[in-house]
Amino acid sequence: MIKKAVIVFSAIILIILSGCGEETSTYKDSKRMVLDMLRTDEGRDTLKEMLQDKELRSAVVMNDTTVKQTIIETLTTDEGHKVWQELLEDPDFSRKLAKTMEKENEQLLKKMMKDPDYQGMMIDILKDPELQKGYLELQKTKPFRKQMEKILQETVAGPMFQKELSDAITKVLQKQAEKTERAE
Repeated sequence: MIKKAVIVFSAIILIILSGCGEETSTYKDSKRMVLDMLRTDEGRDTLKEMLQDKELRSAVVMNDTTVKQTIIETLTTDEGHKVWQELLEDPDFSRKLAKTMEKENEQLLKKMMKDPDYQGMMIDILKDPELQKGYLELQKTKPFRKQMEKILQETVAGPMFQKELSDAITKVLQKQAEKTERAE
């Protein structure tokens, strides 16, 4: 009885193992066939079409660690520097990149403005005689003066300025009236 059970059990194992061997062989053959197809011109064209499909691209999700690792690797190599330099020279790419980073850059700048070391550095830059000379030269230009004139006109036309001006004139007239009454 035990001999029959061992023989049946061995036969089942042999059948299972022989089936697995065929699947492995079939898998290897299938793999070779798919790789051969991808290496053809038609296979490459099909891949290009698939990668241009927006739905497929949005479905492909990379995790944060992969993205971080890739960025670090591309930024730290000489080839990476060249690639980024070329990308940043493209105005369309630069605009899109800046737009996606706009909020983060604003938050970083606000944080830096509170930093005493950064404030000191900015003050030193603004005190630079060459920079001040440049500002003075800029203020002498016709476009700058036109812009200042436009700003002044908008300010004077604004209701807040008109109210403040009216209040100031009223105070001056009241003081003049008081001086006139005392003099009489």
